[in-house]
Amino acid sequence: MRWWSIVLTYIYDIDLAVVALVIGVSTRSISRWGLLFRRRGNVKPNVQIKRKTRWPLDCIKFVKGFVEKHPCFYIEELQEALKTTFPALPNISTATICKALRFDLGLTRKVLTKRARKCAPTEIDAYYEKLASFYRDPEQLVFLDETAKDG
Repeated sequence: MRWWSIVLTYIYDIDLAVVALVIGVSTRSISRWGLLFRRRGNVKPNVQIKRKTRWPLDCIKFVKGFVEKHPCFYIEELQEALKTTFPALPNISTATICKALRFDLGLTRKVLTKRARKCAPTEIDAYYEKLASFYRDPEQLVFLDETAKDG
């Protein structure tokens, strides 16, 4: 239950009050679990800190390259890339990926968000250039906003 709340709040960026309502715990408990996760890398209060890497060095290098190559990525996309590249890797869960990004690579949500924002202008310019050859008038364009990722 603790890991569920961490994954929902930190990975999927769902509001704390909504997660508390769904899981059935107080928002204070989820905040304390988040504090434990940020400080110790675990949500259980009496667990010793383990400073070893979760994956082999070549896997860590692959993840680092993937994050640099694709600054706007979903955790599921990284999970699929790890499954295809390292089929013998036993622990490719969402929580393990989150821990590896945070503690092995030092990438927080803030760092990843900044990278994605820096990448966005170049992607927008490329999109404009691609559309410019097809459309001359803005009235020809219709945009749909679908923010959720369909599985």
